[in-house]
Amino acid sequence: MKTNFILAALAMLSFNAFGQSDEAAQTTELVSLTKLEAGLHGIGVGYEVPFSSKWSVNLSAGLGGGYAIEKNSYANGFNSTFILNEPVAYLRSEFKYTYNRDKRIEKSKSTLHNAGNYVAFQTKYTTSRVFGRSDWNWVEEPLNKTLLNEVHWGMQRPLGQRFISNLHLGLGYATDFDFGNSQLYPAVGLQFAYVISKSSRL
Repeated sequence: MKTNFILAALAMLSFNAFGQSDEAAQTTELVSLTKLEAGLHGIGVGYEVPFSSKWSVNLSAGLGGGYAIEKNSYANGFNSTFILNEPVAYLRSEFKYTYNRDKRIEKSKSTLHNAGNYVAFQTKYTTSRVFGRSDWNWVEEPLNKTLLNEVHWGMQRPLGQRFISNLHLGLGYATDFDFGNSQLYPAVGLQFAYVISKSSRL
């Protein structure tokens, strides 16, 4: 009888220790993430690094869809085109403020891989076509050198232990350096990422 009581007490202590370990794993501290990214913007490599408990910057580069802002008798507006065999190169920086990780912990929701809701300012530069002819006088769908600045609200969520989903909505302002035009645009982004490595904040 005494043996059973001791075993039961040890089991309860062990269970409590595991529970505390799981709770400790849930933290509001952001971590650095190296990722392979794929989404509406294209495919590339990203590095997300925090510089405070709520602020981080996500830097990425890769290949994807291109843009052109045409304002003439044939076309008028902001055009986005993704031609698989004729992608453009892009460089992107995103400054993020993640604001609800403490509430996620209170509700027993995961904070893995910097999960949370955020607001962000993003700058993205795209080149003309990397492969094939880029001269817009010779192509049906021009893909020009373009700078996009946008403010958006988003959600970052873990998908298992290695994957991340990311959705954002906002408003942006694009400048087409080849055509010399600029325009506001609705910003929508959907991305999935595979975490190659992660580390604690410096």
